[in-house]
This record gives sequence, structure tokens and C-alpha cells, in this order.
Amino acid sequence: MGILTNTRLLTALFLLAVFMGAGPGLHLINPDLTDPHVQLTTFGLPTIYVWGLFWYVIQFAVIVIAYRFVWSQRDDD
Repeated sequence: MGILTNTRLLTALFLLAVFMGAGPGLHLINPDLTDPHVQLTTFGLPTIYVWGLFWYVIQFAVIVIAYRFVWSQRDDD
């Protein structure tokens, strides 16, 4: 793939992670507290916290990939 395609893919993935991590994506996993069978924890942590951490890891991975493969290639030119 070309560098422009990689840049667009990384940008789209980063924006998706921002949108899903701290934005409206929280409403997808926020439990209804009136439900008697509500599950509030995942892996022993609050589910909303795990959800946010997952998307922050995605953001970090995109930044590291961009640093290693996209931004370093631009400096070599």
C-alpha cells in the first residue's frame, strides 16, 4: 500500500477510536441500572473504564505505527 493509503487508514482508525472511546461510543456499553441482571464489571474493573482503556490503547498504537512507518519516511525524503 502507498503511504497516502496508510495515512488515510491510520487517520480514520484514530478518529474512530476518539469517537468511540470518549464520545458517543460510551452509550453503547453504558448499562441500564434498572436492569436486575446488569453486569457492571469486566475483568474486575468497571466496564466503562475497560472500554475507554481499550480505545486509548488503539490510539496509542496508531500513533506508534505512524511514528515508525509514516513520519519517519517523510524525514528521509
